[in-house]
Amino acid sequence: MSTEGDLRSFVAGVTSFGEMGHAGKVRLFAWLQHHLFKKDRFTTADINWCYEKLNLRPSNTSQYLKNMEGKELLKDGSGYRCEGTFREKYDKQHGVHQVTLNVRQMVKDLVKDLPELGEQDIYQEAMTCLRNDAGRAAIIMVWNIAFYHLCKFILTHRLADFNNQIPVRFSRKWKAADMPLIKKYEDFGDEMAEREVVEVANSAGIIDGNMHKVFVEKLGKRNSVAHPSTQHVTQIQTEGFIDDLINNTVKLLKI
Repeated sequence: MSTEGDLRSFVAGVTSFGEMGHAGKVRLFAWLQHHLFKKDRFTTADINWCYEKLNLRPSNTSQYLKNMEGKELLKDGSGYRCEGTFREKYDKQHGVHQVTLNVRQMVKDLVKDLPELGEQDIYQEAMTCLRNDAGRAAIIMVWNIAFYHLCKFILTHRLADFNNQIPVRFSRKWKAADMPLIKKYEDFGDEMAEREVVEVANSAGIIDGNMHKVFVEKLGKRNSVAHPSTQHVTQIQTEGFIDDLINNTVKLLKI
């Protein structure tokens, strides 16, 4: 379910929000009850909740909603719902907001950062997932791209440092004679788990503590969405995952 953080992130992507009067804000918050919070019906309290979480002082919300009745809003015993034409209008105006567009552009621009990217299918699948708000799949695909980039960076710039650090970081896991030696990209997946690659890269000074933290956190998120569960991944959460992973790992590792 969407949260206060999702609301803040969404509003941050609506460039005209600061210029809206109360009528405009109420309309946006009403539409968000369906679009962001996935509610079938909503009440005056739901609109005022948005004002409260954004630290805004509400005006006469009930009156604004009443003025919208029969035109932009339909009302029954369970509460309000957005009228179809009104909802369609706001879907077109705000359904894909600026944060989403920025994230999609970042993923698209990864081709420039990965000139030797062989997994073009991964890139195309990530773009498809983003266009269709498939949060779980988008997280998995973009993690694959980021991990690929890390491996390519190691192979291109720091392979000797990486291989030398394996027996130091994981001295208890492998016997000396069985210690993996990375020579090509496929070796990472064949010889080591993703978390082990990240840990050796950190131990060898290939990535710093901040980047290590991002990789570990995002790998944990990837793992959590990769298995069947009742956890719902919202569009805003997916955008945050991608934004953090691309800006704080991929774009900092220059191949």
